[in-house]
This record gives sequence, C-alpha cells and structure tokens, in this order.
Amino acid sequence: MLVSLLGMSASSTRSDLRRTATTEQSGPRRLFAALVGLTVLFVFLQSLTAGEFISDGLSGAAKHTWTDVHGFVAYPIMVCALAASVVGFTRLRASRDAAAWAGALFALSVLQWLLGHCITTLGWDWVTPWHVVLAFVVYGVAVWLLVRAVAMLRG
Repeated sequence: MLVSLLGMSASSTRSDLRRTATTEQSGPRRLFAALVGLTVLFVFLQSLTAGEFISDGLSGAAKHTWTDVHGFVAYPIMVCALAASVVGFTRLRASRDAAAWAGALFALSVLQWLLGHCITTLGWDWVTPWHVVLAFVVYGVAVWLLVRAVAMLRG
C-alpha cells in the first residue's frame, strides 16, 4: 500500500532493493581486493629491495640504506594484510575462507618481519634461508589471495 502511495510498482521496488544489496556487497569486496592488491604491490617492492642489498659491489653504506628500505616496506605489507583480514572477517560474510587466508597472510608477514629483525638486529645470519623461503610463501599466498579477491568481484 505504501508503495502504491509513493507511485512505485512492487517490481521496481524489489529490483531497487536487489541493486542496493548488490552494491552494498560489492563495496567490501572492492575494498578487500584493493587491500590485497596493495599487499601484493608492497611484497613485490620488498623483493626488489632485497635484490639490491644482496648484490655484490655495493658499499657498506649503500647496503645499509637498501636494508633499511627493505625493512621499512615490511610495515605497509603487515598493515594492508591486517586491514584486509579485518575487512574480510567483518564485512565478507560469504567469503570466510578468503578472510582466513588474509589472516594467515598477516601472520606470515609478521613472522617474516620478525625473522628479518633477527637477521639485522641480532645478527643471526643463519635465519636468512628461512627468511628467504618464507618470502616465497608470503608472495605465493598474497598472489593467490589477489586472484581469489578478483574472482569474488566478478562473481
């Protein structure tokens, strides 16, 4: 009755509600995909900086600078992965597995950061192989999660 008083048909009201619900659902999905995409971008940048200070022929000061840049890039990785996890758990009700993977990505990136500090701060060079292997795992999880997030956007 209210619908007829407002001059709207029942079918147009239903389609408007469906459209609004779809828009509301796509907002968190877009945010999740953007945060995961930023995480992948910073993981890629971190891999580039790792190659700079590992290479031979650099002075001690240059290696120290690249090591600092490498460590600094770890922070946005952790922040974006944590934000993606929070968005996933609070706003993506239908995609709890993606949220869990985002949480795992955050946990792995924190472990990666801790291993990096063991190398640079404590001088535990024996941790370097673990740090490098974990970097590949973080990269793989991040890229897989980005593919998953894009698939959620499309369907």
